[in-house]
Amino acid sequence: MLETFLYILIMIVILGILISIHEAGHLAAAKMFKVYCFEYSIGFGPKLLHVRRKGGETYFSIRAIPLGGYVSMYGEAGAVPEGEIEPDAKRSLNAINKGKKAVVLVAGVTMNFILGLILIFISDIAFPKFYTAYGGAVSISENETVELNYAPLSYADTVLDYIETNKNPEFAKEDYYLALPGVTTEKNYCFVLDSNVKIFGKDGSPYMGGASYVAIYMPRTLTKERDIGDSIAFYPASKEAVEDVYQTIGITAYPDFTVESFQFTEEGSYVDMELRLFPARALRTEEGISRESYSKAFFEASLTVPTKLTFQEKKLVSNGARMEVISEHNDWNGAWAQWAKDVPDACGAIVKGFGSLFTPGGFSNISGPIGMTSALPQIEALGGVGYIFYFAGLLSINLAFFNLLPFPGLDGWQLFVTGFEAITRKKMPQKVQTIATIIGFTLLGLLFLAVTIKDVIALFL
Repeated sequence: MLETFLYILIMIVILGILISIHEAGHLAAAKMFKVYCFEYSIGFGPKLLHVRRKGGETYFSIRAIPLGGYVSMYGEAGAVPEGEIEPDAKRSLNAINKGKKAVVLVAGVTMNFILGLILIFISDIAFPKFYTAYGGAVSISENETVELNYAPLSYADTVLDYIETNKNPEFAKEDYYLALPGVTTEKNYCFVLDSNVKIFGKDGSPYMGGASYVAIYMPRTLTKERDIGDSIAFYPASKEAVEDVYQTIGITAYPDFTVESFQFTEEGSYVDMELRLFPARALRTEEGISRESYSKAFFEASLTVPTKLTFQEKKLVSNGARMEVISEHNDWNGAWAQWAKDVPDACGAIVKGFGSLFTPGGFSNISGPIGMTSALPQIEALGGVGYIFYFAGLLSINLAFFNLLPFPGLDGWQLFVTGFEAITRKKMPQKVQTIATIIGFTLLGLLFLAVTIKDVIALFL
């Protein structure tokens, strides 16, 4: 419960900062052009805090529902707030020229975009990066390379004794790392640990008639040392391929089950598999691992270690194999290089996400505050606090993109109206704007409600 409360608090803080910066952009631009602002509010609904400095003109408010905010400017739709004296007409939002008005309208999304860039850079410079494995491309011929990936393991004494007895005498047992043959996809690594896994019941009887399964390394966390059994998913070894990347690494179907959904839950059921080790530590240099040393290590000096994973309380626990944490900080130049990669990736993901909304099943790609909060534990597990900063930056840029849409109720709609009036030199009827805004807010409210219901249902699936 304490952890859940912490993640809820983190999401409230993130959304509060994003909203307050957005509205601060509008406020600062409006003040720059002498537009009278009645109120700067974070949230909607009943007032929790409502103050105005002595001699000031703008109330600063915090309201009970932290799902948005606004700056109330003179000249926008609606009457002058009760108790306020109507300002000079020259200080209306509609009294400034269209160019200045456009600056006021776009200031919020600009601040969100800038904030997103800053948060992503903070994630790259201030926090360690966590990695699935060491690795990189290794040349094995003049025209061919392979992806060499390896991760450190810590073992129980019995396993270390096995390694000591069976290892290549040229290397020490501390030199051996877990070999992770696989391919790199756009977003993650897919690693095959064993392609001929057998599963047995407590009495040793084969599961599913002795069918073979592919064991894939899919870590649930990168920030903590963990038993290797907690990072493995199983896939049927022979079915019609459904995705190219899986077929490439030897997986021919989506997973039919993971550890949690095995049909048997009897304590003592177990999995027999083999882990392949090779002496990466002895071969690592600043330049990486050469073609010659890679070939010798992998084809001549690698070591196969039998590993038994036993079901205990519906979890897989190994006979002493634990994955160690791999992390490092970026230096100044490395942080800028990572930032230059992360920003286009983030913007591309957002554009791709918006595009997917107009495809079948696109609604499932939308998440509200509940869905985003439920994602925080996984985000933190794969990247620590740095990933949370990256996530906040992604949300900030996403908020900028979303608000630029020319949809009634959003900044993009007001920008569209301003542009329309500037081009036609005619004012769009206020009645039309009011009706469009009401419809827009209604549709946005219904969308928010539907997304919230979807996110709540997903919590129980």
